[in-house]
Amino acid sequence: MADFDRAYRALADEADTVHLAPPTEVRARADRRTRMRVVAAVAAAAVAVGGATGGTQWLLRADSGPPVTPGDTPTATLSPTPPPATPPTQAASPSASAPASGVVDPQASASATGRAIPRSIPDSAFLQDGMIDGLLGDEHLPELCGATYKSEAKIQVRRSKHVTYYINPTEGSTPEGTFNETITVYKASAAKEFMAQLRSVVAGCARDGDDRYKMVSATKRGDDSFMFEKRYPTVDPDGNPTGGDDVRLISVVRVGDVVMVLYERGWEAGWSADPDVVGRYTATALTRLNSWLGGR
Repeated sequence: MADFDRAYRALADEADTVHLAPPTEVRARADRRTRMRVVAAVAAAAVAVGGATGGTQWLLRADSGPPVTPGDTPTATLSPTPPPATPPTQAASPSASAPASGVVDPQASASATGRAIPRSIPDSAFLQDGMIDGLLGDEHLPELCGATYKSEAKIQVRRSKHVTYYINPTEGSTPEGTFNETITVYKASAAKEFMAQLRSVVAGCARDGDDRYKMVSATKRGDDSFMFEKRYPTVDPDGNPTGGDDVRLISVVRVGDVVMVLYERGWEAGWSADPDVVGRYTATALTRLNSWLGGR
């Protein structure tokens, strides 16, 4: 410190025309500048640290955005970070056992189209309730030259009932005839196969003994339908031919995997089937069938 005082006095002697502050004041000013530089450096560091901390907090809240209280107006809006790319997912394949509509039969398997196939057929699906149940052999279809059907191996369930019908019923009146109604539920596409097979059989069996077969015109119903006749010689009560023919009509309708056969069997030695009557009963039977199918 003595060197500083001597140098200062020498400078004062050489520049006595310039006013200089005393050494103690110069030292005080130097000390003050040093403190100011330190304070400024500390403040700058504090600002830098504070800015970095605030930025970090903002980025951590980027997913949800900074909290905004009522009345606050944000001065800037951050673009949300784009979500990570999600790998494409495969669409779930529809269940094969789910039906296109209606209530699922708990005792049902699935068809090739995914519609539930019932394992039982209720009375309500038939032309009328309370009928004689359980038909066998040619009561389902005529023998048709002893034909067999490959689609029989793909039957899920079949049920038949016997129906007596009247056109103008009165007390004690005689029935006009009877129907054997059979409903068959097939697996996969076997219902279509059966329709094709039966058409082919009828076309190939024009005559079987005294019985003659042919297709007849009829209103188209369901997903597929046709009607054919069985014609045979009329006999009197003693079994003698009368020279005429009796005609039985068989109406066949497919709805999806289900086939309904309405086979008009006549009444005792009564008259032939009327195509208009069989057509009307086919329409009624189909309504009942569709009501059941629509409610599954």
